[in-house]
Amino acid sequence: MEKLLRCRNLGPDCDFEACGETKDDVLKTAVDHAKAIHGLKDVSDKDLLRAREAIQDSFCVPKGGYNPGGGSLG
Repeated sequence: MEKLLRCRNLGPDCDFEACGETKDDVLKTAVDHAKAIHGLKDVSDKDLLRAREAIQDSFCVPKGGYNPGGGSLG
């Protein structure tokens, strides 16, 4: 099962979601986002642990929606 971390669950009013196959994949994406979008220079070990604990098992849906019948959504 995929893993999901919502930026909003860590405090900011932000709709970004990091999704990946493993917690490490999700953390890398989340840290890249935090640096690029929220201006963080470094992410502390404490913040990494807090983020790791907030990761949930999930089925990740690509942005744009889920189409169970296949084909184009647009």
